[in-house]
Amino acid sequence: MVQSVDFITPVVDDPYIYGRIAAANSLSDIFAKGAKAISAMSVLMWDKEHLDIEDVNAILQGSLDALIESECALLGGHSVNDTEQKYGLSVSGIIKDKIFWRNNTAKVGDVIILTKPIGSGILTTAFKNDELLFDINLDVVHSMSALNLKSSLCAKKYPISACTDVTGYGLIGHLYEMINADISICLYYDEIPFFENALALANKGVIPGGSYQNKKALECKVKNTTNYNDIICYDAQTSGGLLLAINEKDAQKLLFELQSEGISANIIAQVSAKSEYDIYLK
Repeated sequence: MVQSVDFITPVVDDPYIYGRIAAANSLSDIFAKGAKAISAMSVLMWDKEHLDIEDVNAILQGSLDALIESECALLGGHSVNDTEQKYGLSVSGIIKDKIFWRNNTAKVGDVIILTKPIGSGILTTAFKNDELLFDINLDVVHSMSALNLKSSLCAKKYPISACTDVTGYGLIGHLYEMINADISICLYYDEIPFFENALALANKGVIPGGSYQNKKALECKVKNTTNYNDIICYDAQTSGGLLLAINEKDAQKLLFELQSEGISANIIAQVSAKSEYDIYLK
């Protein structure tokens, strides 16, 4: 059995989309273990000063639709009054094939596939600062709303060495989760998919506080050999993609299958023998 709980503050103004993103974010932990989500409980902290009952109904409907898509039963939940809106799920999952993906068992020679672009924290900060108009057709909204279920199911057909999902600690933070005593990771900046406008906004300084905190905590583990502004690699993500470590031969087959399913997957990193730094940005 696999269990997880997560909740987030609003990242978009639309309550239905917020509910769906929050659910996708919570479910992702289960999919990142190679498990099937079977049941969930809602966790609602209701800011009654700013959201009315219609907004809450829309949040819950967005979450329910994501659960239905996952074939995961909603059993109930708990709600409290709060001064800041939060919503998420406690999710239970199961693994039937005895193949459990850990996050720190990548092997030398593996490559790492990322299944969603990076930069959602920057873009949602831009929404909040009125530096970018919210549009439900934006790629970042579709990406955060999309479940990692399809990516997980595709990957289950292949010998995955390690897996995690990219959320609040940013790309580098979650790559650091994959480090063990035997390996370092080479991250190739030019291969990382970024959301449109994310780099331009980052260079303007539109960056969430959590991203700066990520960099402060982790930059001592990273050797940046490029001339790029690397803050976007620390950007705190919401409902980001999976990081899948897999041998190079099978990686090409998995990459083709993911892309055939419409998933924005890229090989972004290589696992190498342990060196001075845990992560090299190249």
